[in-house]
Amino acid sequence: MQREIYRECIRFSPPETKEKLVNDVLTLFQVRDRNGEKESMKDTWLLFLMDFKLTATEIYHAHKMAIQRNLLDQNGNEIECLPMLSTNTTGKILKAYERYKQNDQQLQEGRERLKLILNPPPEPTEEEKKAERKRNWDSLVEAVKKGQNCEHAFLFYELAIKKGGLESFVNDENVQKIAIKDKMVQILAKEKLKPRSILFNTYELKKLSDYFEDNKKPMTDEIAYSFDRLQALAITQVKNDKVYEWVKQQVSGKG
Repeated sequence: MQREIYRECIRFSPPETKEKLVNDVLTLFQVRDRNGEKESMKDTWLLFLMDFKLTATEIYHAHKMAIQRNLLDQNGNEIECLPMLSTNTTGKILKAYERYKQNDQQLQEGRERLKLILNPPPEPTEEEKKAERKRNWDSLVEAVKKGQNCEHAFLFYELAIKKGGLESFVNDENVQKIAIKDKMVQILAKEKLKPRSILFNTYELKKLSDYFEDNKKPMTDEIAYSFDRLQALAITQVKNDKVYEWVKQQVSGKG
């Protein structure tokens, strides 16, 4: 059966949309009304949904996927779907659906990257490369002068080293390790504050946070991949910070 696509988050959906969602899920789960259980559970169930930034269509689709055994929990197991309107079951289903959406987005991004590998754009000429590099350098210097952030400063990391900058940082591995670890913790903290991180799913954020909070925790295979991604991102951001500070010194030195 075709259902209307609701584009609004369930919290801001009109009453008729919420009522239709309840009835659709009740029908989907084949919930029988015993002693008025349906009516008594509706308000509690809908109130529970308000914490999820999902549309009515997504919530229904998530429950349908769970019924069809196409949605698994964080341990890779099927979610038990009893014929009842349960906040406990719905919580498991919607958390699993959020992980599914995140993984689906990562899969799509992977496909796009694969397209570029199989069909790479034409290699830019040397003149085009120089022009692009100059544009990036000019925008970096301008950002430094205005005290604004610049996310591509790391592109000039090798240049800074070649010019004799960052010497104390480059020659001290212990300082580098500390800077990278601190940056990893900072990134995690920022991602945890977001309603939905596009870098890590909820499970990854929890496991990575547990790892950094307990120094004795061993690295496990289940978080090794997400740890590597976090570390790579941290390295880039540390380089970005160091180059930005170096350029700031050069600009200040020239008055």
